[in-house]
Amino acid sequence: MRPALLILLLALALEQGAHAQSGSCPLPQQTATLVIELFFGQRIPGGGAVTSKEWRSFLARTVTPRFPDGFTVYDAYGQWRQPGTRSITRERSKVVVIVAADTPEVRAGIAQVTAEYRTLFHQHSVGVVTSPGCAAF
Repeated sequence: MRPALLILLLALALEQGAHAQSGSCPLPQQTATLVIELFFGQRIPGGGAVTSKEWRSFLARTVTPRFPDGFTVYDAYGQWRQPGTRSITRERSKVVVIVAADTPEVRAGIAQVTAEYRTLFHQHSVGVVTSPGCAAF
């Protein structure tokens, strides 16, 4: 193959590779991220509910130090079927949305946040939904 043709083909391949990388997110300035939704039930087994003060304290002590770049919290209402009794439980809940790079530190932070909530408020589980995303802030 002629050197000029080889250089042209190599340049085209590099350009396509760069376009594929930058084209993975649809809007300018966006980067690939992980979108994490955490579902925290507010009912405490045996009676009572997580108070506003307890929730704010949990966010300040547990979530904020692990995700200082930010997150969003909103109120929700949900239901789920208890595995043992198969009865339906309905309760107020909080949803925390975190958009972050997919790193081992982020994954560990999610595991720590959910484990601490389960322990503090005697929860059977914390719902975790992850999906790939694109973001610019």
